[in-house]
Amino acid sequence: MAKVTGPLFSMGARGSLGKAIVYSFWKGTNVVREWLKPANPKSGNQGDRRIILGGMGRSPKYVQSEKVYYNFCKAITPSGQSWISQYVRYIINTYMKSTDDYVDYIAAFALHTANVAFYSEALALGLTDFTLPYKDKVTGFGHGLQLYVLAQYACDQYLLDNTKFNAEPYKTALASWDEAKIQLMVADFKPAV
Repeated sequence: MAKVTGPLFSMGARGSLGKAIVYSFWKGTNVVREWLKPANPKSGNQGDRRIILGGMGRSPKYVQSEKVYYNFCKAITPSGQSWISQYVRYIINTYMKSTDDYVDYIAAFALHTANVAFYSEALALGLTDFTLPYKDKVTGFGHGLQLYVLAQYACDQYLLDNTKFNAEPYKTALASWDEAKIQLMVADFKPAV
């Protein structure tokens, strides 16, 4: 009888063998599994969810590390989690649980009195619209909406605990924001010049 110290196919192989099996390393163990063709049907519903998540992921792009907004976000983020994942989870769970919720949220944003200012400040910041060719109910995630969602998050955090985001413009109800408030928030994203 042979003594095996490196069992068959488990000595650190990585990659695939044809389109039959895949070797990988998972949780400290060498594993072999059947190769499966990735499924990506690009359905309308899948496109809608990807637009929502993609837009949410792009919105904090210009929030720089160690600046006012970033520091407020880091202060309320649980240990071991990124502030962006905390932010996305909060907005999705609070406002965008379904595609219909997202469509309603866009409609509410369109009625905001500073809607045009959110778009112009977002454009000046460098944010761009996000969309996909396959979608159902969602047209896209506009750059103005991306900035608005960052404002929503900050104002909500202040309302939940007035020791968080305890500064202007976040202490002012989002419905009352004007271009000056939006510019204050954008100034909190980057270093002073």
